Amino acid sequence: MDPAHSLRALCEEADSLFDRSDEEILYLVHKEFPEELERLRRADSSRGGSWTPPNTPSPSYILYKKDHDEVNNIIVAILALRWIYTGQYETFVTSQPAEAQLTRASFDWIRTFYKQNIVDGASLFTLITSVIIGALGKDPQLASDCCAQTGANVSTLNYNTVLHEACKAGLVQKLERLADQDRSDVLRGTELGVAFNFGQLAQAENVPASLAGLLKMRSHDRSFKLYFMKELLDVSGALGHMSWTCARKLTQPIFDSYCNVYDACEGIISGDLTVRSGYDLVLSRKAESLRDQNVRVYYVKDRVEDRALIRLLCMGNVVTADKAFLYEGAWRALEDPIRETLVRGLNLDGKRSEPAVIPTHMSAFLDHVRDENALVCTLRYLAQILSATDVGDPLAVVIERRVDMVLKQVIESKEFKEDPSILKMVDVPDSVVALTTASL
Repeated sequence: MDPAHSLRALCEEADSLFDRSDEEILYLVHKEFPEELERLRRADSSRGGSWTPPNTPSPSYILYKKDHDEVNNIIVAILALRWIYTGQYETFVTSQPAEAQLTRASFDWIRTFYKQNIVDGASLFTLITSVIIGALGKDPQLASDCCAQTGANVSTLNYNTVLHEACKAGLVQKLERLADQDRSDVLRGTELGVAFNFGQLAQAENVPASLAGLLKMRSHDRSFKLYFMKELLDVSGALGHMSWTCARKLTQPIFDSYCNVYDACEGIISGDLTVRSGYDLVLSRKAESLRDQNVRVYYVKDRVEDRALIRLLCMGNVVTADKAFLYEGAWRALEDPIRETLVRGLNLDGKRSEPAVIPTHMSAFLDHVRDENALVCTLRYLAQILSATDVGDPLAVVIERRVDMVLKQVIESKEFKEDPSILKMVDVPDSVVALTTASL
Protein backbone atom coordinates (compact mmCIF):
# COMPACT_ATOMS: atom_id res chain seq x y z
CA MET A 1 0.00 0.00 0.00
CA ASP A 2 1.32 3.41 -0.97
CA PRO A 3 1.85 5.19 2.40
CA ALA A 4 0.71 8.46 0.83
CA HIS A 5 -2.69 6.88 0.12
CA SER A 6 -3.10 4.98 3.37
CA LEU A 7 -5.96 5.70 5.75
CA ARG A 8 -3.49 7.11 8.26
CA ALA A 9 -2.04 9.57 5.75
CA LEU A 10 -5.47 10.57 4.44
CA CYS A 11 -6.58 11.44 7.97
CA GLU A 12 -4.41 14.55 7.61
CA GLU A 13 -6.91 15.77 5.00
CA ALA A 14 -10.22 14.80 6.57
CA ASP A 15 -12.32 16.62 3.95
CA SER A 16 -10.63 14.66 1.19
CA LEU A 17 -10.88 11.37 3.11
CA PHE A 18 -14.59 11.66 3.79
CA ASP A 19 -15.36 12.85 0.27
CA ARG A 20 -14.68 9.26 -0.75
CA SER A 21 -17.52 6.77 -1.07
CA ASP A 22 -18.52 4.33 1.65
CA GLU A 23 -16.96 1.48 -0.33
CA GLU A 24 -13.67 3.36 -0.73
CA ILE A 25 -13.61 3.97 3.03
CA LEU A 26 -14.27 0.27 3.55
CA TYR A 27 -11.22 -0.74 1.52
CA LEU A 28 -9.03 1.87 3.21
CA VAL A 29 -9.99 0.48 6.63
CA HIS A 30 -9.28 -3.06 5.46
CA LYS A 31 -5.85 -2.13 4.14
CA GLU A 32 -4.96 -0.26 7.33
CA PHE A 33 -6.32 -2.83 9.81
CA PRO A 34 -6.18 -6.29 8.18
CA GLU A 35 -5.10 -8.18 11.32
CA GLU A 36 -7.71 -6.47 13.48
CA LEU A 37 -10.54 -7.25 11.05
CA GLU A 38 -9.31 -10.84 10.86
CA ARG A 39 -9.75 -11.10 14.63
CA LEU A 40 -13.27 -9.68 14.36
CA ARG A 41 -14.15 -12.40 11.84
CA ARG A 42 -13.67 -14.92 14.68
CA ALA A 43 -15.92 -13.06 17.14
CA ASP A 44 -19.23 -14.59 18.20
CA SER A 45 -22.26 -13.66 16.14
CA SER A 46 -24.35 -10.72 17.34
CA ARG A 47 -27.51 -11.79 15.59
CA GLY A 48 -30.71 -13.01 17.13
CA GLY A 49 -34.16 -13.52 15.69
CA SER A 50 -35.04 -12.73 12.09
CA TRP A 51 -34.99 -9.52 10.06
CA THR A 52 -34.98 -8.25 6.50
CA PRO A 53 -31.45 -7.15 5.52
CA PRO A 54 -30.73 -4.40 2.99
CA ASN A 55 -30.69 -5.50 -0.64
CA THR A 56 -27.01 -4.57 -0.97
CA PRO A 57 -24.02 -6.72 0.07
CA SER A 58 -22.74 -6.12 3.59
CA PRO A 59 -19.27 -4.62 4.18
CA SER A 60 -17.89 -7.99 5.29
CA TYR A 61 -19.39 -9.71 2.27
CA ILE A 62 -17.68 -7.19 -0.02
CA LEU A 63 -14.37 -7.95 1.68
CA TYR A 64 -14.62 -11.68 2.36
CA LYS A 65 -17.61 -12.99 0.39
CA LYS A 66 -19.16 -13.96 3.71
CA ASP A 67 -21.07 -12.14 6.43
CA HIS A 68 -19.22 -11.52 9.70
CA ASP A 69 -21.34 -9.66 12.23
CA GLU A 70 -18.65 -7.87 14.23
CA VAL A 71 -16.84 -6.79 11.07
CA ASN A 72 -20.09 -5.27 9.82
CA ASN A 73 -20.74 -3.53 13.14
CA ILE A 74 -17.29 -1.95 13.26
CA ILE A 75 -17.29 -0.88 9.61
CA VAL A 76 -20.71 0.74 10.02
CA ALA A 77 -19.35 2.59 13.07
CA ILE A 78 -16.58 4.04 10.88
CA LEU A 79 -19.06 4.87 8.11
CA ALA A 80 -21.20 6.62 10.73
CA LEU A 81 -18.19 8.83 11.46
CA ARG A 82 -18.11 9.73 7.77
CA TRP A 83 -21.85 10.52 7.75
CA ILE A 84 -21.42 12.70 10.84
CA TYR A 85 -18.43 14.53 9.42
CA THR A 86 -20.09 15.20 6.05
CA GLY A 87 -23.51 16.05 7.56
CA GLN A 88 -25.41 13.17 5.93
CA TYR A 89 -28.33 13.25 8.34
CA GLU A 90 -30.80 11.46 6.06
CA THR A 91 -28.37 8.58 5.52
CA PHE A 92 -27.62 8.37 9.24
CA VAL A 93 -31.29 7.96 10.29
CA THR A 94 -32.57 5.82 7.39
CA SER A 95 -34.51 2.80 8.75
CA GLN A 96 -34.77 4.23 12.24
CA PRO A 97 -38.37 4.00 13.57
CA ALA A 98 -40.17 7.26 12.87
CA GLU A 99 -41.35 7.65 16.46
CA ALA A 100 -37.79 7.28 17.82
CA GLN A 101 -35.75 8.83 15.00
CA LEU A 102 -32.74 10.89 16.00
CA THR A 103 -33.64 14.56 15.53
CA ARG A 104 -31.75 16.90 13.26
CA ALA A 105 -30.85 19.03 16.29
CA SER A 106 -29.27 16.03 18.05
CA PHE A 107 -27.38 15.05 14.92
CA ASP A 108 -26.06 18.59 14.61
CA TRP A 109 -24.97 18.50 18.28
CA ILE A 110 -23.04 15.29 17.63
CA ARG A 111 -21.46 16.77 14.52
CA THR A 112 -20.35 19.91 16.37
CA PHE A 113 -18.92 17.85 19.23
CA TYR A 114 -16.84 15.76 16.83
CA LYS A 115 -15.64 18.78 14.87
CA GLN A 116 -14.52 20.46 18.11
CA ASN A 117 -12.59 17.41 19.32
CA ILE A 118 -11.12 16.05 16.08
CA VAL A 119 -8.54 18.79 15.74
CA ASP A 120 -5.97 17.17 13.42
CA GLY A 121 -5.05 14.02 11.52
CA ALA A 122 -3.61 12.36 14.61
CA SER A 123 -6.80 12.79 16.66
CA LEU A 124 -8.90 11.46 13.76
CA PHE A 125 -6.71 8.40 13.28
CA THR A 126 -6.63 7.79 17.04
CA LEU A 127 -10.44 7.82 17.16
CA ILE A 128 -10.67 5.39 14.24
CA THR A 129 -8.09 3.12 15.88
CA SER A 130 -9.96 3.12 19.19
CA VAL A 131 -13.17 2.10 17.38
CA ILE A 132 -11.48 -0.68 15.39
CA ILE A 133 -9.70 -2.25 18.37
CA GLY A 134 -12.63 -1.79 20.77
CA ALA A 135 -14.22 -5.16 20.03
CA LEU A 136 -11.05 -7.24 19.65
CA GLY A 137 -11.65 -8.87 23.02
CA LYS A 138 -14.56 -10.75 21.43
CA ASP A 139 -12.04 -12.83 19.49
CA PRO A 140 -11.44 -15.97 21.62
CA GLN A 141 -7.93 -16.19 20.20
CA LEU A 142 -6.94 -12.88 21.81
CA ALA A 143 -7.46 -14.34 25.29
CA SER A 144 -5.33 -17.34 24.28
CA ASP A 145 -2.62 -15.08 22.89
CA CYS A 146 -2.70 -13.01 26.07
CA CYS A 147 -2.31 -16.13 28.22
CA ALA A 148 0.62 -17.31 26.09
CA GLN A 149 2.28 -13.90 26.44
CA THR A 150 1.62 -13.19 30.13
CA GLY A 151 0.67 -16.50 31.70
CA ALA A 152 -2.63 -15.03 32.94
CA ASN A 153 -5.88 -16.81 32.05
CA VAL A 154 -8.37 -14.08 31.10
CA SER A 155 -10.69 -16.27 29.03
CA THR A 156 -13.50 -16.14 31.63
CA LEU A 157 -13.42 -12.32 31.94
CA ASN A 158 -15.47 -9.81 29.95
CA TYR A 159 -14.15 -8.88 26.54
CA ASN A 160 -13.20 -5.35 27.65
CA THR A 161 -10.87 -6.82 30.27
CA VAL A 162 -9.36 -9.17 27.67
CA LEU A 163 -8.78 -6.17 25.39
CA HIS A 164 -7.11 -4.09 28.11
CA GLU A 165 -4.84 -6.93 29.19
CA ALA A 166 -3.89 -7.53 25.56
CA CYS A 167 -3.13 -3.82 25.08
CA LYS A 168 -0.91 -3.80 28.17
CA ALA A 169 0.91 -6.90 26.86
CA GLY A 170 1.65 -5.17 23.54
CA LEU A 171 -0.53 -7.56 21.53
CA VAL A 172 -2.50 -4.79 19.77
CA GLN A 173 0.08 -3.65 17.27
CA LYS A 174 -1.83 -0.69 15.84
CA LEU A 175 -1.99 0.82 19.31
CA GLU A 176 1.77 0.51 19.64
CA ARG A 177 2.22 2.67 16.53
CA LEU A 178 0.36 5.68 17.93
CA ALA A 179 2.18 8.65 19.43
CA ASP A 180 2.68 8.42 23.19
CA GLN A 181 -0.10 10.87 24.11
CA ASP A 182 -2.59 9.29 21.70
CA ARG A 183 -1.75 5.79 22.93
CA SER A 184 -2.21 6.94 26.53
CA ASP A 185 -5.63 8.39 25.67
CA VAL A 186 -6.77 5.08 24.17
CA LEU A 187 -5.34 3.04 27.07
CA ARG A 188 -7.17 5.17 29.62
CA GLY A 189 -10.36 4.31 27.75
CA THR A 190 -9.63 0.57 27.68
CA GLU A 191 -8.78 0.68 31.39
CA LEU A 192 -12.04 2.49 32.14
CA GLY A 193 -13.94 -0.10 30.11
CA VAL A 194 -12.75 -2.97 32.31
CA ALA A 195 -15.36 -2.14 34.97
CA PHE A 196 -17.40 0.64 33.39
CA ASN A 197 -19.64 0.28 30.35
CA PHE A 198 -21.36 3.36 28.93
CA GLY A 199 -24.35 1.42 27.61
CA GLN A 200 -24.76 -0.48 30.86
CA LEU A 201 -25.11 2.77 32.78
CA ALA A 202 -27.56 4.13 30.20
CA GLN A 203 -29.63 0.98 30.80
CA ALA A 204 -28.88 0.81 34.55
CA GLU A 205 -27.48 -2.70 34.27
CA ASN A 206 -24.31 -1.83 36.16
CA VAL A 207 -23.99 -0.48 39.71
CA PRO A 208 -22.47 2.64 41.33
CA ALA A 209 -19.20 0.86 42.22
CA SER A 210 -18.68 0.28 38.48
CA LEU A 211 -18.27 4.04 38.06
CA ALA A 212 -15.24 4.31 40.35
CA GLY A 213 -12.86 4.11 37.39
CA LEU A 214 -14.09 7.51 36.23
CA LEU A 215 -12.10 9.08 39.06
CA LYS A 216 -8.92 8.17 37.16
CA MET A 217 -10.10 10.38 34.28
CA ARG A 218 -9.59 13.55 36.33
CA SER A 219 -7.23 15.91 34.50
CA HIS A 220 -7.63 13.76 31.36
CA ASP A 221 -10.46 15.57 29.59
CA ARG A 222 -9.13 14.68 26.13
CA SER A 223 -9.07 10.98 27.01
CA PHE A 224 -12.67 11.01 28.20
CA LYS A 225 -13.97 12.91 25.19
CA LEU A 226 -12.21 10.38 22.92
CA TYR A 227 -13.89 7.61 24.89
CA PHE A 228 -17.31 9.26 24.53
CA MET A 229 -16.90 9.72 20.77
CA LYS A 230 -15.94 6.07 20.46
CA GLU A 231 -18.98 5.01 22.49
CA LEU A 232 -21.36 6.99 20.24
CA LEU A 233 -19.81 5.38 17.17
CA ASP A 234 -20.06 1.94 18.77
CA VAL A 235 -23.79 2.31 19.32
CA SER A 236 -24.16 3.79 15.81
CA GLY A 237 -22.73 0.57 14.38
CA ALA A 238 -24.27 -1.83 16.90
CA LEU A 239 -26.88 -3.10 14.42
CA GLY A 240 -24.52 -3.01 11.45
CA HIS A 241 -24.87 -6.77 11.06
CA MET A 242 -28.59 -6.25 10.38
CA SER A 243 -28.64 -2.86 8.65
CA TRP A 244 -25.41 -1.57 7.14
CA THR A 245 -26.75 1.45 5.27
CA CYS A 246 -27.46 3.66 8.30
CA ALA A 247 -26.85 4.14 12.03
CA ARG A 248 -30.00 2.27 12.97
CA LYS A 249 -29.34 1.92 16.70
CA LEU A 250 -28.54 5.55 17.63
CA THR A 251 -32.13 6.68 17.95
CA GLN A 252 -33.28 9.74 19.91
CA PRO A 253 -34.13 7.85 23.14
CA ILE A 254 -30.74 6.13 23.12
CA PHE A 255 -28.94 9.39 22.35
CA ASP A 256 -30.79 11.06 25.24
CA SER A 257 -29.73 8.27 27.60
CA TYR A 258 -26.10 8.56 26.44
CA CYS A 259 -26.17 12.31 27.04
CA ASN A 260 -27.45 11.65 30.55
CA VAL A 261 -24.56 9.24 31.12
CA TYR A 262 -22.11 11.78 29.71
CA ASP A 263 -23.37 14.41 32.16
CA ALA A 264 -23.16 11.96 35.07
CA CYS A 265 -19.60 11.01 34.11
CA GLU A 266 -18.54 14.63 33.76
CA GLY A 267 -19.98 15.35 37.20
CA ILE A 268 -18.10 12.45 38.78
CA ILE A 269 -14.85 13.31 37.02
CA SER A 270 -15.09 16.95 38.12
CA GLY A 271 -15.89 15.98 41.71
CA ASP A 272 -19.32 17.62 41.68
CA LEU A 273 -21.01 14.21 41.99
CA THR A 274 -20.22 11.00 43.85
CA VAL A 275 -20.51 7.67 42.04
CA ARG A 276 -23.88 7.15 43.73
CA SER A 277 -25.27 10.60 42.94
CA GLY A 278 -23.93 10.33 39.38
CA TYR A 279 -25.72 7.01 38.95
CA ASP A 280 -28.89 8.47 40.42
CA LEU A 281 -28.72 11.39 37.98
CA VAL A 282 -29.27 8.88 35.16
CA LEU A 283 -32.20 7.30 37.03
CA SER A 284 -33.75 10.69 37.88
CA ARG A 285 -33.65 11.80 34.26
CA LYS A 286 -35.38 8.59 33.21
CA ALA A 287 -38.06 9.34 35.80
CA GLU A 288 -38.41 12.90 34.47
CA SER A 289 -38.75 11.73 30.87
CA LEU A 290 -41.50 9.29 31.84
CA ARG A 291 -43.24 12.00 33.86
CA ASP A 292 -43.44 13.95 30.60
CA GLN A 293 -45.35 10.92 29.21
CA ASN A 294 -47.93 11.26 32.02
CA VAL A 295 -46.45 8.42 34.06
CA ARG A 296 -46.48 8.80 37.85
CA VAL A 297 -43.71 10.53 39.79
CA TYR A 298 -40.84 8.28 40.90
CA TYR A 299 -38.90 9.34 43.98
CA VAL A 300 -35.48 7.97 43.09
CA LYS A 301 -33.61 9.48 46.05
CA ASP A 302 -36.20 8.92 48.76
CA ARG A 303 -37.94 5.60 48.02
CA VAL A 304 -35.91 2.44 47.47
CA GLU A 305 -38.82 0.71 45.74
CA ASP A 306 -39.18 3.56 43.24
CA ARG A 307 -35.43 3.51 42.62
CA ALA A 308 -35.51 -0.24 41.96
CA LEU A 309 -38.43 0.11 39.56
CA ILE A 310 -36.75 2.95 37.66
CA ARG A 311 -33.68 0.73 37.21
CA LEU A 312 -35.97 -1.87 35.63
CA LEU A 313 -37.54 0.77 33.38
CA CYS A 314 -34.03 1.74 32.24
CA MET A 315 -33.10 -1.90 31.61
CA GLY A 316 -36.28 -2.37 29.62
CA ASN A 317 -35.63 0.72 27.49
CA VAL A 318 -39.05 2.00 28.52
CA VAL A 319 -39.87 5.30 26.80
CA THR A 320 -43.69 5.21 26.53
CA ALA A 321 -46.50 5.35 29.06
CA ASP A 322 -48.01 2.05 27.85
CA LYS A 323 -44.79 0.16 28.46
CA ALA A 324 -44.28 1.85 31.83
CA PHE A 325 -47.77 0.75 32.85
CA LEU A 326 -46.90 -2.80 31.76
CA TYR A 327 -43.93 -2.78 34.16
CA GLU A 328 -46.02 -1.25 36.94
CA GLY A 329 -48.60 -4.02 36.53
CA ALA A 330 -45.98 -6.76 36.56
CA TRP A 331 -44.32 -5.20 39.62
CA ARG A 332 -47.61 -5.23 41.56
CA ALA A 333 -48.29 -8.82 40.46
CA LEU A 334 -45.04 -10.12 41.99
CA GLU A 335 -45.10 -11.98 45.27
CA ASP A 336 -43.94 -9.80 48.17
CA PRO A 337 -40.72 -11.79 48.85
CA ILE A 338 -39.72 -11.58 45.16
CA ARG A 339 -40.37 -7.84 45.07
CA GLU A 340 -38.39 -7.37 48.28
CA THR A 341 -35.46 -9.35 46.81
CA LEU A 342 -35.50 -7.14 43.73
CA VAL A 343 -35.66 -3.95 45.81
CA ARG A 344 -32.66 -5.05 47.84
CA GLY A 345 -30.60 -6.31 44.88
CA LEU A 346 -31.32 -3.29 42.71
CA ASN A 347 -30.29 -0.87 45.47
CA LEU A 348 -26.88 -2.33 46.25
CA ASP A 349 -23.99 -0.04 45.30
CA GLY A 350 -21.34 -2.75 45.47
CA LYS A 351 -19.02 -3.05 48.44
CA ARG A 352 -16.96 -5.73 50.11
CA SER A 353 -19.59 -6.74 52.66
CA GLU A 354 -22.42 -6.57 50.11
CA PRO A 355 -21.32 -7.29 46.53
CA ALA A 356 -23.73 -6.13 43.85
CA VAL A 357 -24.65 -8.14 40.75
CA ILE A 358 -24.59 -6.89 37.16
CA PRO A 359 -27.05 -8.89 35.01
CA THR A 360 -25.19 -8.35 31.73
CA HIS A 361 -27.44 -8.35 28.62
CA MET A 362 -30.58 -8.12 30.76
CA SER A 363 -31.70 -5.23 28.59
CA ALA A 364 -31.66 -7.44 25.48
CA PHE A 365 -33.43 -10.11 27.54
CA LEU A 366 -36.25 -7.71 28.42
CA ASP A 367 -36.59 -6.56 24.80
CA HIS A 368 -38.14 -9.96 24.05
CA VAL A 369 -40.81 -9.68 26.75
CA ARG A 370 -44.17 -8.58 25.38
CA ASP A 371 -46.84 -9.19 28.05
CA GLU A 372 -47.32 -8.98 31.80
CA ASN A 373 -47.13 -12.72 32.46
CA ALA A 374 -43.82 -13.04 30.62
CA LEU A 375 -42.50 -9.99 32.44
CA VAL A 376 -43.49 -11.37 35.85
CA CYS A 377 -41.67 -14.63 35.06
CA THR A 378 -38.63 -12.68 33.89
CA LEU A 379 -38.54 -10.54 37.04
CA ARG A 380 -38.71 -13.67 39.20
CA TYR A 381 -35.70 -15.00 37.31
CA LEU A 382 -33.89 -11.67 37.72
CA ALA A 383 -34.49 -11.88 41.48
CA GLN A 384 -32.63 -15.21 41.48
CA ILE A 385 -29.73 -13.68 39.57
CA LEU A 386 -29.43 -10.70 41.91
CA SER A 387 -29.68 -12.69 45.12
CA ALA A 388 -26.94 -15.24 44.37
CA THR A 389 -23.89 -13.29 45.57
CA ASP A 390 -21.70 -15.92 47.23
CA VAL A 391 -18.70 -16.24 44.89
CA GLY A 392 -16.10 -17.24 47.46
CA ASP A 393 -13.97 -14.13 46.96
CA PRO A 394 -13.89 -11.97 50.10
CA LEU A 395 -12.63 -8.99 48.07
CA ALA A 396 -15.52 -9.02 45.56
CA VAL A 397 -17.60 -5.84 45.33
CA VAL A 398 -19.21 -6.41 41.91
CA ILE A 399 -20.25 -9.73 40.39
CA GLU A 400 -21.20 -10.17 36.75
CA ARG A 401 -23.68 -12.73 35.42
CA ARG A 402 -24.21 -12.88 31.67
CA VAL A 403 -27.70 -13.85 30.55
CA ASP A 404 -26.92 -13.95 26.82
CA MET A 405 -26.91 -17.76 26.62
CA VAL A 406 -30.29 -17.90 28.40
CA LEU A 407 -31.45 -15.26 25.94
CA LYS A 408 -30.42 -17.32 22.92
CA GLN A 409 -31.48 -20.74 24.23
CA VAL A 410 -34.67 -19.89 26.12
CA ILE A 411 -36.05 -16.39 25.61
CA GLU A 412 -35.89 -16.52 21.82
CA SER A 413 -37.49 -19.98 21.77
CA LYS A 414 -41.02 -20.91 20.79
CA GLU A 415 -41.43 -22.64 24.16
CA PHE A 416 -40.90 -19.40 26.10
CA LYS A 417 -43.45 -17.58 24.00
CA GLU A 418 -45.98 -20.32 24.76
CA ASP A 419 -45.11 -20.71 28.45
CA PRO A 420 -42.82 -18.08 30.07
CA SER A 421 -42.86 -20.02 33.35
CA ILE A 422 -40.22 -22.38 31.91
CA LEU A 423 -37.72 -19.79 33.19
CA LYS A 424 -38.12 -21.22 36.71
CA MET A 425 -36.35 -24.36 35.50
CA VAL A 426 -33.36 -22.43 34.11
CA ASP A 427 -30.19 -22.29 36.18
CA VAL A 428 -28.72 -18.95 37.22
CA PRO A 429 -25.71 -18.11 34.98
CA ASP A 430 -22.23 -18.61 36.38
CA SER A 431 -20.73 -15.62 38.13
CA VAL A 432 -17.51 -13.77 37.44
CA VAL A 433 -15.97 -11.27 39.84
CA ALA A 434 -16.01 -8.03 37.87
CA LEU A 435 -14.55 -5.73 40.53
CA THR A 436 -12.73 -6.21 43.82
CA THR A 437 -11.60 -3.85 46.54
CA ALA A 438 -8.09 -4.25 45.13
CA SER A 439 -9.32 -2.70 41.86
CA LEU A 440 -10.76 0.44 43.45
